[in-house]
Parts: sequence; C-alpha cells; structure tokens
Amino acid sequence: MREKLLRSLPQVSKLIEHYKDRYPEVYVKQAVKDTLDQIRKEIKEGKRDTLADLYELLEESIRKKVQTRLKRVINATGVVINTNLGRSPLAEEVAEFVSYIAKGYSNLEYDLDEGKRGSRHKLVEEYLVHLTGCESAFVVNNNASAVFLVLNTHANGKEVIVSRGELVEIGGSFRIPDIMRASGAKLVEVGTTNKTRLKDYEGAITENTALIMKVHRSNFYMEGFVEEVKPEDLLKLSLPVYYDTGSGLLLDLRKLGIKAQEPDLRSCVEKGIHLISASGDKLLGGPQAGIILGNRHLVEPIKRNPLSRIVRIDKMTLAGLEMTLRLYIEERWQEIPILRMLTYSTSYLKRRAKKLYKWIKEKVPELELRIIKDTSQCGGGSLPDLMLETYCVSLKHKKLSAEELSKRLRNLDTPLIGRIKENTLLLDVRTILDEELRLIPDIIKKALF
Repeated sequence: MREKLLRSLPQVSKLIEHYKDRYPEVYVKQAVKDTLDQIRKEIKEGKRDTLADLYELLEESIRKKVQTRLKRVINATGVVINTNLGRSPLAEEVAEFVSYIAKGYSNLEYDLDEGKRGSRHKLVEEYLVHLTGCESAFVVNNNASAVFLVLNTHANGKEVIVSRGELVEIGGSFRIPDIMRASGAKLVEVGTTNKTRLKDYEGAITENTALIMKVHRSNFYMEGFVEEVKPEDLLKLSLPVYYDTGSGLLLDLRKLGIKAQEPDLRSCVEKGIHLISASGDKLLGGPQAGIILGNRHLVEPIKRNPLSRIVRIDKMTLAGLEMTLRLYIEERWQEIPILRMLTYSTSYLKRRAKKLYKWIKEKVPELELRIIKDTSQCGGGSLPDLMLETYCVSLKHKKLSAEELSKRLRNLDTPLIGRIKENTLLLDVRTILDEELRLIPDIIKKALF
C-alpha cells in the first residue's frame, strides 16, 4: 500500500508546470519539493493513506512562500508599544519621508554647504539639542548599543556603581550586568533589591570608579518597603552620573493628562544629569534608535569611539527620526500614533467599539459579540504601572475555541492579533489604527469561511 501510494505521486516537473504561470517559478519549485518531501515522510511513517489533499497542501505552501516574511499586522491587543509587533508605528508624514529618502540618493554623509564629506550624526543632533537643552547628542542603532558605547568609552577597565534594584533584564534577555561586562566595565553593586541609599553609593566609591549609573526600571515597578536615590541626588557625589532612562519621553506626561512617573529627557538635562540614554521607538514614537545626550566633554569621546561605526544608524532610520523630531519641534505630537493612542478618551473608545461591533455583526452574524470595558497597557518597557481604561469587542464562536479563532486570524494575509481573556477573543480598539477598523469584519469573515 505504501509503495503504491509513493508511486502515485505526480512528477515534480508536472506539478511545477501546473502552477508556474500563476506564481513565480522559484517559489513553486520550493513548495513542490517541501510538500512532496513531507508527504513521502508521512507515507513511510504510516501516517497517510491518501493523496486527496495534495493540491490543497501545495496551494497553501505556495501561498506562504510568495508572501514576504515581514507582514503588516493589525494590533488589537491593547498593548500600545508592542515589542513583538514592532513597537511604535510611525506617523504618516514620517513614513512618507522615509519612503521618499529610501527611493533615491541623499546627503547622508555629504555637506551640501561645503561640497565635501559630512557627518550623518549631525543631521539630527541639532534637533535633540533644541528639544532637550543638552550640550551634545549622538544617535546609534538602538539603546542597547547606546548603553554599551557609554560604558565602553568612559569605563572600560574601570568601576561603575549600580543599585542592585536596577540590575534589570529587558526583552530578548538583555541584562545590564551582561552588557556592562561586554563593554569592559566592572560592575559594583550597592544597596539591596528594594532599598538603596545615597550612603551606599558613597561607600563604594574608589579611585577606580568611573561612573555612577542609574537605570530606570521601565518594565516593572516596586512598591511598599522600597527606597531609591533620585538621579539628581547622585550628583552630590562629584562623579559623572549616567542615567539610562529607557523610554525616550520628550513630553511631560502631565500635559497629556497621564498621571504616571516617567523621566522625560528635558527634565533630566535640566537637573544636570551628565549623560543620558534612551530609545527612539518607545514613548518618543519614532524608529528604533539609541539616543545619547549630555555634557559635551562626555558625549564627544563617545562619537570618536571606533566601535560607534559598528552600531551606526542607517539612512532610513535617520529619516524617520528626523521627521519625528520635527513633529515635536512644531508641536504636532498629536500626529504621533502612540501618543494619540495613549491619550484617547474613554468616550471616544466606546464609540469606536460600538462601530466595530455593528460592522462585525452585519458581516458575521453567527459570532457571539459583546462590548466590554477592560484595560490597555503602554507596553514596550514603558509605564509598567499605567492601566488605561478601554473598550473591547469580544468574539465568541459556537464551535471554535478562542485559541483556534485567534490562530485562524493570525494566519491570514493580513493577520489580526487580539488578546484572549476567559475563553473569548478581545479586540481592543485603542490600538487599532483608523484605516484598519473597517477592514476587520471582512478579515474575520475570511477566517471563518
């Protein structure tokens, strides 16, 4: 039986011929090979006794191969800065500028005034100086690189004092002690997990101490029997103070109506912190980047570090960062998607949920739908204690579990990603972009039929 089934498999050339006029031949060949290999294996293992689904499997394999691996997805999770889904979406004007720069040549490293080689880093330095009040600024490809460069430049072979309560790990197993070790700096831990005082830092200072480092606990918070030293108080110790703020906030959150403790870059500079680093794709709302700000005599050596070339920022990221910073300078922060999402009113979210409920009900009447009040999160290692009141449309199918429904929606050409709660799939309208809201009913219908 197995041998007969194996002999019944169509010739590879005939299968390729069948599909090559509809799809690029390179993907057809890969799909045919992979599918036949899988079927042969199943036959030999006794797991298959028919070829009835051969063409269905081939179609599915080809469909997957002709699609790009990186896809645009609809974020209905309610996590605004969703690291797994690409963190901060860019403002429309920012994305258009990135596309414009990417499609041609640019003055990336060419000084148009002087007619000679220029520096890519100067393209955004003036913006950062203007927005934060710092003396000098430097930008690299991400904040992990920024932390590494600061430590490698100023503390290679020397000691850096850090509170035990700030030896954090963020996404992707990035740990402060590991990056410090790789940079050549020697970690000196002070205090305890929950309490660190100024005298703890003071008692650890030696002639080999290069920096005092403060790390913002951006992806968790502690409350109760806790104590920490403010970064400005560390200045009393007469050593360079380096503050890794993480989120890259450029606005005072109170102006946005958000009651949460998060360091913004300008206030850190105004308090006199010597060196500051931050991410570009968190609360700043731009592309992935590592931003270093501070006193000129500390930032300039970082620029000259030979390792800075390894982690330098590319032209498309620079384009995205420049235009994002221009939105702040022009006081058009409302156009930055993540800031807009964080400041939506509950009444507005309720109206959006009602619209989505109505549209889904019209297209997919067999689903059990409800509008429920729930909470969204900022995410992305920012504002961990901030719970934002939101509204969701909950989906429940008579036969499919929430997990199966979620899987079907994830596997579409335009994946729709929600969150599961109490065996229902929730679509949080806070993180769904305006142009995506209307698409959702058809996406759900496609997943079910």
